[in-house]
Amino acid sequence: FNEKRRPYIILKWAQTANAFLDDNGKACAISTPFTKMLVHKLRAENDAILVGRVTDEREHPQLDVRHWAGKSPRRIVIDRNRPAFEGLDFSKPVIPQLLEWLHQEKCQSLIVEGGARTLRSFIEADAWDEIRVETACATVGGGTRAPQLPDCARLHTQQTFDGNTIRIYRK
Repeated sequence: FNEKRRPYIILKWAQTANAFLDDNGKACAISTPFTKMLVHKLRAENDAILVGRVTDEREHPQLDVRHWAGKSPRRIVIDRNRPAFEGLDFSKPVIPQLLEWLHQEKCQSLIVEGGARTLRSFIEADAWDEIRVETACATVGGGTRAPQLPDCARLHTQQTFDGNTIRIYRK
């Protein structure tokens, strides 16, 4: 927060075994009850959580900690039509402006939960510190491709719960 003048950024997504985020554009259950609880624990440990406009419109995610005790993170949806983002110039790269705004808001940690375009924009901007990917055993016939890990991502830990594998990558 002080060194980089931005929050610590965790990119997080769940994907099928064949690397899709959904089933042909429709949300599908990838996480298990236990891994959902772990996500809610992670949320309780962070200041804010962010999704893009499309994810918000399609899935209406609650982005809270209902399966864990603790305070829900601040909910942020990137949408040029929301009052919180009136100061952002969407004709310029949005991620640096967003990170400066979060720093001014004293947000020390941020989870980015998607969608694919939002996750990719953070990867392309090299605006991440940690990436958490949950991979299920199931496959789907098609859908939205999961983001590709950046070349500098190094596996830090890997655990399997109920058949799903959670990998944490760092730079």
